[in-house]
Amino acid sequence: MKTAKTIRWCAIGDSFTYLNDHLDETAYRMHKGYLSVICELLPELELNNIGINGSTFRDWVNVPIPSADIYTVLLGTNDWHQAYPEGGMTAFGERREGTILGSFGILLDHIRNASPKALILVGTPVERGDFVYILDPENNAPGSYKPENGLMLRDLAADILACCESEGVAAVDTNRLSGFENDTVIRFKRVKKDGVYQDLPYPDYVGVPFNPKEDAYPYPPEAAALTYDGLHPSDEGCRILGGLFAKKMRELLEQSTTAES
Repeated sequence: MKTAKTIRWCAIGDSFTYLNDHLDETAYRMHKGYLSVICELLPELELNNIGINGSTFRDWVNVPIPSADIYTVLLGTNDWHQAYPEGGMTAFGERREGTILGSFGILLDHIRNASPKALILVGTPVERGDFVYILDPENNAPGSYKPENGLMLRDLAADILACCESEGVAAVDTNRLSGFENDTVIRFKRVKKDGVYQDLPYPDYVGVPFNPKEDAYPYPPEAAALTYDGLHPSDEGCRILGGLFAKKMRELLEQSTTAES
């Protein structure tokens, strides 16, 4: 491991990670991403953010992985929403392409091949409300209050943890620890009900139609809670996620330093 001032950190992830360096794509509803929070808490890190907007584990199967001293991985919400097969522990062990957990295993192998001695920390996908993209309302999706392809998002998170435990990979259960829940991710959704706009909290907004071509954007600034659009973390959400990652990263780095001394 390098000195504390030059610890190379590679962040792998989807929009949660990508948006850290593309605040304009949040319409500046986010001012500081979770990676930036980690950098403030652990200033010895040198960040290389290679997050890919909208990516799944499957998308990372053929992405070149740069060398680093520590890697973080935060993926899974898009895999769940796209509803392709999870595969279970068997697919993970077999590294079966075309499955969520098999692709996760392949990504872990690519990281290990890139930097065999590096530390790896995996986070779990957090719960979500109804998502409506602030720059394109026609890009929208329902929340995690119902299953996709028979799978609840929190169950995928638990299975990712089980995979990590089976191979001794460090993990932080951001799904359970972050406080992201259907009723906390957003204060309300502004929807037209009976021809009148109403600010409805969860679960009252569930099932109320949203017409992206005609209706007002359903998440004004005052609707923000742990997310600003039902999915992507607000500044408060990023503060929580960054804190959880930073705490575990500090533990791993301290353990690594002790082992080398």
